[in-house]
Order: sequence, then C-alpha cells, then structure tokens
Amino acid sequence: MDYREESFRRKFSSAAQYLNVRPDQIVSLKLRENVGSYGDYRDLLDTLQHEAGIHYSEVDGDLQGRGYIVGLEKAKLLLVEHETGLEVLYIAGSIASLFGLIPLVLQGWAAIRGRFPGRHAKMDGPVEIRRIDNAGRLQEEHLHSQQLSASILHIGTFAPTVSMAATLMEIEIKHLVRQIEELRHRIDAIEKNTQSKQAATGPKSSKSKTDRSKSKTSPKKARKSS
Repeated sequence: MDYREESFRRKFSSAAQYLNVRPDQIVSLKLRENVGSYGDYRDLLDTLQHEAGIHYSEVDGDLQGRGYIVGLEKAKLLLVEHETGLEVLYIAGSIASLFGLIPLVLQGWAAIRGRFPGRHAKMDGPVEIRRIDNAGRLQEEHLHSQQLSASILHIGTFAPTVSMAATLMEIEIKHLVRQIEELRHRIDAIEKNTQSKQAATGPKSSKSKTDRSKSKTSPKKARKSS
C-alpha cells in the first residue's frame, strides 16, 4: 500500500471526528508554496478572528501538522500548518464553507503572504486537491492557482454576510431534502399498502364478479325455465 494513501486515510479519519462527517466526505485543499515562518499562520488566524469574527481553536489529531478548527456561524473547517503551504480540510458540497469560510481563508492567506517584502503577493503555486473515495483509495487533482474559481478568491470581501446567507440556504436545502425523503417514503408505503390490498382482494373480487354474472339471467331465460 502507498504510504501516502495510508497517511491521508489517517488524516481524513482524524478530521472527520471534528467535522462530524465520514472520512470520504472530506476534501483537502493544499496550497503548495514555501512558508518561511509559522508566524504567518498565527497572523492568518488572528486576522480572520478580528476582521471577520471567525472563531478558532487548536485541535489534536493525526493531521501531519498543527491543526485548527475554524468556524463562522454553523460552518466549520480545519486549517493545517505545513512548511510546504496551507492546507484546508472541508466538507464536500458544504455551501456555507465554499461561499463563506474558504473564500475568507484564501483571501486572508493571500493578504498575509503579501504583507511584508519578500513574501508572495498572490498565490501562484500549484493547488492540490485530495480526497478518499468510498473504497478507501486516494484521489488527487493538481491545479494551477489561477484555476481556482474567481468567486472563491474574491467573494470573501463580504463573506460574513455571504456565509450567513449560505448557511441559511444550506439549512433550508437540507430541510427540503429531508421533506422530499419523507414524502418519498410515504409514497412508497402507500404503494406497497395498495399492492398488498390488491393482492389480497384481487382473486375474491374476480370470483364475485363471475358469480354475479351467473346469477343475473335474462328475462327470456327466466320465462323458458318457468
């Protein structure tokens, strides 16, 4: 087995405990670049807290680096420090994360990295996206930073408002999905109940119709028999 696959499997299992999902629902977004000082990560977290009201706390786990659980409203994700760049672990398909937290984090990181001379003014290194599929296999995709959606990078300007709206949207969508599922189960139950009744009453009903047809005789036959 590839040692990288096993290490990522442990990482996603550890992250899943903090994000309250299955390991195969987690995505790793890694910004590959050289980080001269871990102080950049502290600056990022402090900036997110003071400028956007994001709360964070350090967590333990097999994350291959120091990790922080970061939250805004009901959305949350994990940030992991690496010498080779920032890693963001988030829930796949989470609207509030994609349109709220992730843009804020990426925009904040770009600002921190460009704040002092000698630091990159923008994220120009490769971007690595990884996840573990249902079969436990590591799936990878390598992109250029420019391939990240422009909305992901710039929507963070008003991300607290967007994140709140996205969170409410996500809650509403989940509520609608639950209602649809409940309705589907009710329809299935009604159909099964109807089929059961038809199976139970079908033969008796056809027999009774035959009996009734036999019992009904025409007036001519009645006169002949008399």
